[in-house]
Amino acid sequence: MPALPSSSPAQFVQGAPVLHVADVEATAAFYRDVLGFTPDFGDERYAVVWRDNSAIHFVRDSGHPSGVHLFQWVKDVDAYHREIVRRGAVVAMEPTDQPYGIREFVIRDVNGVAIVFARTSITAKTVRRATHRRRASSPW
Repeated sequence: MPALPSSSPAQFVQGAPVLHVADVEATAAFYRDVLGFTPDFGDERYAVVWRDNSAIHFVRDSGHPSGVHLFQWVKDVDAYHREIVRRGAVVAMEPTDQPYGIREFVIRDVNGVAIVFARTSITAKTVRRATHRRRASSPW
């Protein structure tokens, strides 16, 4: 596990989604090989991967995840896009400047889960507005 984020939060340090997937090992391999995450723990029932301060957990379950997508802030959207496309990522939406103030692109993982990667250089007010608008309608 990498070091915890260096900010000084009042209480919450970090969140980590847990995705219910049919094949934990294949999912962890995709996040490792295509998205560049580092495995922390894993077997056929449960796995954890990390990239910088972002952790994602996978637990074995029947069927595919539904009603969820991941949203990851990254420092350089375009550089990360190029990196993972070279590794075989299939892009659902190319890097795009959105009217709500962020630059983002979307891929789908091996389970069909949409993952949005967005540039971090926006204000908190824009983040709230973007989050609200994203809930209202999703382009993917």
